[in-house]
Amino acid sequence: MSGFISRIGKRMKKYIVWLVLLPVLLAAFGFFFAKGTVEQSSYTASVTLTLGKYDDGVYNNIAEVTSLLKSDAFLKVALGDVKEEERQDLKNRLMLTNQSDTQLQLSLTDAKSDRALTVVKQVSDTFLQQDNALFTKRQQVIDRRISALEDESVSNDSKVDKERFLYELESTKLGMKPAKIVDPAQVLDEGKKGMSAKKRTLLGLVIGLSISFLFVVLPEVFKES
Repeated sequence: MSGFISRIGKRMKKYIVWLVLLPVLLAAFGFFFAKGTVEQSSYTASVTLTLGKYDDGVYNNIAEVTSLLKSDAFLKVALGDVKEEERQDLKNRLMLTNQSDTQLQLSLTDAKSDRALTVVKQVSDTFLQQDNALFTKRQQVIDRRISALEDESVSNDSKVDKERFLYELESTKLGMKPAKIVDPAQVLDEGKKGMSAKKRTLLGLVIGLSISFLFVVLPEVFKES
């Protein structure tokens, strides 16, 4: 056993320059190679909405809403503080995914997490504001109809019809609802596409040390066998 260790020691002394140089070279290669291959982190912000229900042909229709949110007119309102060229770029990258007949997810992937989050929040907030305005207007119309019908004097023969109309209006009002957020806006870090320089350097060093170790030990192991 002592002879085996002695021979390994001699091989290490003989090839010490290469045994040290190889891990250093591989570590350096990993470091400089990583500089050209690591891509920037990307972030995806998303928010999920459920559409309202108040008999509106656009804001209660998933296909119409999808077209609306990607329209230049709508985005000019939602992203009014963004320059036209950048707004068109954001429009192309804004993803709308139908989760169901009434649920819609808005998402945007960007190199900056705050920009991705700001865009999806501005788009969703603008839609909710417009939707709520339409919902409130529709609700006020029904309230006026109910009040007018309640104050209306009718004959005994028409009382049944009056009650039926009131019931239908009240049922319609109870069934109405505005759009709302199901899943609040959040950001997911997509991570870096590749290993960092530090990790590649460490990997190169480990590989170099492993090769050096095998170069020293294996020949002596075969001699022993």
